[in-house]
Amino acid sequence: MKDTLKNFFKKVKNTFVKSDDPVARRAQASKRLYAKSTKSHKVHTEKKRSFFGVNSTKLLKIAGNTLVALFVIMVLILSIRGIAGNPSPTELNRLIWKDNGPLELSPERGRYALMYALAEEKSFSFSPDLARFAAPDVAFTDGKYVSLFAPAVSFLVIPGYFIGKYFGLAQVGSYAVIALFALANLYLIRAIAIRIGAHPIAATIAGVAFLFATPAFAYAVTLYQHHISTFLILMGIYLLIRFNSIWSLMGIWLLCALSISVDYPNFFMMLPIGIAALGKVFIAKRAEGKITFTVPILRVLSVAVMVIPLAFFLWFNSMSYGNPLQLSGTIERAIEVRTDGSPILESEKIIADKKAKGEEIPQGTYDKNVLNFFQSRLLLNGLYSHFVSPDRGLLAFTPVMLFGIAGMVWAIKKRVKHTSLFVAIIGFNILLYSMWSDPYGGWAFGSRYLIPAYALLAVFIAYLLTRLHKYSLFLLFFFMVMSYSVAVNTLGAVTTNRNPPMVEAVGLSEITGREELYTYMRNVSQLNNNISKSYVFEAYVANKITAWQYYIFLTSFIVIVSAFILMTLRIVPKGEQHAL
Repeated sequence: MKDTLKNFFKKVKNTFVKSDDPVARRAQASKRLYAKSTKSHKVHTEKKRSFFGVNSTKLLKIAGNTLVALFVIMVLILSIRGIAGNPSPTELNRLIWKDNGPLELSPERGRYALMYALAEEKSFSFSPDLARFAAPDVAFTDGKYVSLFAPAVSFLVIPGYFIGKYFGLAQVGSYAVIALFALANLYLIRAIAIRIGAHPIAATIAGVAFLFATPAFAYAVTLYQHHISTFLILMGIYLLIRFNSIWSLMGIWLLCALSISVDYPNFFMMLPIGIAALGKVFIAKRAEGKITFTVPILRVLSVAVMVIPLAFFLWFNSMSYGNPLQLSGTIERAIEVRTDGSPILESEKIIADKKAKGEEIPQGTYDKNVLNFFQSRLLLNGLYSHFVSPDRGLLAFTPVMLFGIAGMVWAIKKRVKHTSLFVAIIGFNILLYSMWSDPYGGWAFGSRYLIPAYALLAVFIAYLLTRLHKYSLFLLFFFMVMSYSVAVNTLGAVTTNRNPPMVEAVGLSEITGREELYTYMRNVSQLNNNISKSYVFEAYVANKITAWQYYIFLTSFIVIVSAFILMTLRIVPKGEQHAL
C-alpha cells in the first residue's frame, strides 16, 4: 500500500511544471487531478448516453448532416433544368431545346456541342448542324468548326450524358454532373470554415447561403464552368490547409494544372494556392537557436504530376486546332452557319458593317490576343457592374455576401490563419473580371464571374456567425437578408439566365419597341407567363400547379430549413469550438 501511494504521488509530481514554491506546486496538482476526474466523469456520462456503443451526440450529428445532405440534393433535383429526350444535332436546333429550352445560351450550347461530338461522333470538330447549334460561340479554323471553350467541362459531363441517355434524359444527365460539383462545393466550404475555427452549424449555414443565396444557384442547374472552377479552388485550399504530405502536394499540383483546361483565367485564381504550396516543399527546423531548411527530393519531384493534365490540354489543342499552344479564344469566331454549311465569320461581318458606314478599317484591328481581353481602363466599370449595378450587382442579387465581407475584415484584424490566402484569391477573382472586356458575362443572371469569390466569402460568413451567434438581433437581420437573397436567386434557378446587361437592354428596346427588362424582374415576368425550365416542373407538375406556386414552394422550403439551422446555432453554448 505504501509503495502504491508513493508511485501515485511520484506520477503526479512528474506532471507538474517545476516550481520552487511548494504552495504553487500543490495548487497545480489539484488542478490536474480535478481535470482528470472531470474527464473521467465526462467519458462515463457519454458511455451511459450511448446507443449500441455509439455516442448519442455523435448519432445526432450524423442524423443532422444526413438531413442537410438530403435537403440540398432535393432542392437541386427540383431545380435542374431540362426536358426529356436524347436529341440529335438536328433536333437540338429547334427552339424547344434552344431559346425556349434548357440550352438557352451559347456558353451552354458550345460545351454541350463539344461533349456531344466527343461522345457520339468521336470527333473534336463539329458537323454543320452541331456548329449551327453552338453559334455564335463556335470557332472556325482549317476548314472545320471547333470548340471556342476550354475542354475539361465537356469531358467531365460525358458520364452524366451516357447515364442520362440510358433513361432517355441525356441533357438532364449532363446538367446533373454540375449539380454534383455544386453539392461538393457546399461541403468543402463547410470543411474549410471549420478549419479556421467556425462552428460546424455556422459552416453549414454558410454553405447553404453560397449555394442557394447567390447566383451560384442559377449556375448549379445548367452547363457552365463556374462550379467546377470553384471546386478546384476549394479543394486546393482544403488540401493545403488540412494536410502536409507529398500526396497532398501532388493533389494541389494536379488541380492547378487541370484548372487551366476548365477555364483559362483559373490560372490566376489558382496562383496563390500554387505559391503557398511551394512553401511546403521546404521543411524548416529550429535547433540550437538556428533555423535550417531542407528540401526533400520527393517533394520537389511532386511538381512533375502537373505534366498529366497539361499533356491532356496540349493534346486537345493539337487535335482541335492543329497547334498544342493555340488557345481557343484566339481563333476566328463563326457567328452563323449558312444552309450550305459555310461560316459567316465575325471579322467579315464587322468589316462589312464598317465599310457600309464608310469608316476606316486599320490593319490588325481584329487580330485576337488573349491579353487584349483585360484592360485596366475597364476596372471602374467592372467594379460597378459586379457590386452596385441593378443588372448584375452584389447589392441587388446577393446582399448576404456583405456579411462575408464583414467577416473577412474581422478575420484580417484578428489575424485568422490562412486569411491572406483567401483574400488573395478573392482579389484576383474581382480584379481579373473587373478588367475583363465583358464584365457582365454576356446575358447572365447576376455576376456569374464572382461565384468563386462568393464561395470564399461564405467561409467568412461562417466565421462571423460563430462569433456573433448569441446576438438574436444580428441573427434575425442575417436571416432577413439571406431570405431576400434566396428569393432572388431561386428566381434565376427555376426560370432563366437570359438577362441582358443594361447597356444591351436599352438598345434592344429600340429594336423590339417594348421595354426590355434587365434585372431579376425579367425572371419575375417569366413566372407571370407560367414559364419554368425546371425538369421536375415541366415533366411532373406543370399541369397541377403554376410556375409561381412551384417557385414559392421551393423558396419557402429553403428559407424554412435555413431558419431551423439558424435557430439550432442560436442555442449552441457560447465559445464552443470545434475542429475537423
